[in-house]
Amino acid sequence: MQFRTAIKLGHYFLTAYLLVMVGGYYFLNQQDDAPDTLKTVSQLNSEHWLYMTEHNTGGATVPITYRYYVEPKIKGSDQQIAKQLSALEPLISGMGSINDIHIDDKNRLTVNYSGRFINMASGVDQVTFEIQR
Repeated sequence: MQFRTAIKLGHYFLTAYLLVMVGGYYFLNQQDDAPDTLKTVSQLNSEHWLYMTEHNTGGATVPITYRYYVEPKIKGSDQQIAKQLSALEPLISGMGSINDIHIDDKNRLTVNYSGRFINMASGVDQVTFEIQR
């Protein structure tokens, strides 16, 4: 009878320990779903705006990433705009900056970007690189 009680008690302690471990792991490994920070907004023409957001959640080991979006005007506070942009695909993601950008009469976008880039929008048809050392 004491053996059966010891087994039950051991089972309860082991179950409680595993629940604490799994709960702690889940709690400590939750991702922060906060959107990027909206840094700048500029009007390109009457229909298109350039939005730049900053992604800085990696701490000291992950560099700051900038995301550039070309979209119609988005209304709302900076936080609301950043949240809406997070659902869209950025034109360029990287650690660099856009030096010059304009849209011609045929809605062709020309961007002069310098710096390291991570990703480019899937809808980009043509890219021209200039390599400087």
